[in-house]
Amino acid sequence: MECNIDDLPDVVLEYILSLIPPYKNLQECKLVSKRWFRATKNVIQHNKAHFHKSVAYGSLLWSPWPPEHGTPTIAKRHSHSACTYENSMYVFGGCTARYTTFNDLWRLDLDTRKWIRLITMGTYPSPRGCATMLYYKKSFILFGGWSHPELCSVYQQLKFYNELHVYSIESNRWIVINTLETPPPTSAHSASIHKNYMIVFGGICNGYRSNDVWCLNLDSYSWHKQATSNLKPQPRYGQCQIELGDKHLLVLGGCTGPNDVMNDAWLLKMEGTAWTWKKVNMHNTEWAPTRIWGHQACKVGNYVVVLSISKCQNKPNDMSISFKKVTCQTAPSARTSNASSSLHGRQGSVSHVDRDVNINGRHGSFSGISIQNPRPSHHPPNIKKNFTLCYDNMLSMTAFRNEPVRYNSHRQNQLECFHRVAERVRYEKMQSKSAKKARNTLSIFVLDITNVLCDECSASWIPLQRNGQSGPNERVLYSLVAGRGELIVFGGIGKEQASSYPEMYEPKVYNDLHFINPPRYVI
Repeated sequence: MECNIDDLPDVVLEYILSLIPPYKNLQECKLVSKRWFRATKNVIQHNKAHFHKSVAYGSLLWSPWPPEHGTPTIAKRHSHSACTYENSMYVFGGCTARYTTFNDLWRLDLDTRKWIRLITMGTYPSPRGCATMLYYKKSFILFGGWSHPELCSVYQQLKFYNELHVYSIESNRWIVINTLETPPPTSAHSASIHKNYMIVFGGICNGYRSNDVWCLNLDSYSWHKQATSNLKPQPRYGQCQIELGDKHLLVLGGCTGPNDVMNDAWLLKMEGTAWTWKKVNMHNTEWAPTRIWGHQACKVGNYVVVLSISKCQNKPNDMSISFKKVTCQTAPSARTSNASSSLHGRQGSVSHVDRDVNINGRHGSFSGISIQNPRPSHHPPNIKKNFTLCYDNMLSMTAFRNEPVRYNSHRQNQLECFHRVAERVRYEKMQSKSAKKARNTLSIFVLDITNVLCDECSASWIPLQRNGQSGPNERVLYSLVAGRGELIVFGGIGKEQASSYPEMYEPKVYNDLHFINPPRYVI
């Protein structure tokens, strides 16, 4: 007896379709027949409901994706911009471990999980990091960011941008938008789309922290600074911004000063001539992450997913701050210089900063980047300290750094010296292995915002049962975006503590992909 796939019961057909990645291939299954159209539609609805339910219960699983050899691979980077459109994730800009900034545009095909480097046309944006890129009507809106000066000097400031660029997905072209009134050059801000407006909040503006709200009309490309209530969040940068309909947005976390990371939440009601800020009452804070700075957040239904390290993993003074020295200890000009120089964090030897040339990215593809260690800096200790991107306890393994090696003419003394060096090498290898085993990893946190628009204006962290599955290594300044029934994590900058020589220290930058999926749903 012969049978084919059309003879299968509907429930079996739907199960088979549920095994297909929920992007282009699954969408094309609708075109086979009316029966397949109905079955595919049911599978898409079931997958969406199952994903939202899994987020609510915190039953999410990490799924790393190893890159295939011989295919184009995006360079390691952090502080980049990312968003999704249909079956792809787009990544723009970012910077390397030594803060060389990019302005290339990459597309990740979410069906095949392969990177494609786009050769775009038009007026390219300047290379930058910490910009925002949002989707609007088959275009990406890119605003703000920062980059290194051309000649890296101790006294030179970072360059901040207030340029506005639009990338047309259909024509594959960048367009620069010139406006009469613009916000100040801004970086590490947050933004979201509401109807035909892009709302920008906070950030670092020419060296000072901001809590201003700027609005961009996406039809006329005109800016205006929005008046808000007297009660408002503290000036901050590195926060998350969540769109809650057309007239509300949620700001979560951020950094208000040196080692002053926030995990509060504020609701902005966008009505009237002066918009109103309201502080959100946070419940179950014992289940909250230790900090929300440089950690992206993603809205899934009535929940917000945040990645950070759990409190049990946290150690005192282990905060990774690239914007670490935003201080107000000197004159205004010196203040701006300190804030901007701190934004790019550690540079090792300032005269040997890596300047990878990747302006337009018109040719070739990244198959990997090998970066040489910088030479030891000859700056005085106080200057060198201001340019160090590190965790505060990174100097804990420098016991042998300054101990001289004495060479005598007697061979016995020389042999003893070599034995001591060998012992130190073995000791460092053991310390390196133990540090890698004890390395912190990202954990998933879920915030219930069901009641944030009610009169009580409250949100609650959900108690989650850890399933023993560990996420990627601890990092900040990565991207977290929502796909279809999954979350996508890419890039970021972490820490490496294995070296006994801090002047040779270089922060770890990633280009790995991780997917956060619900457990397999069986129809």
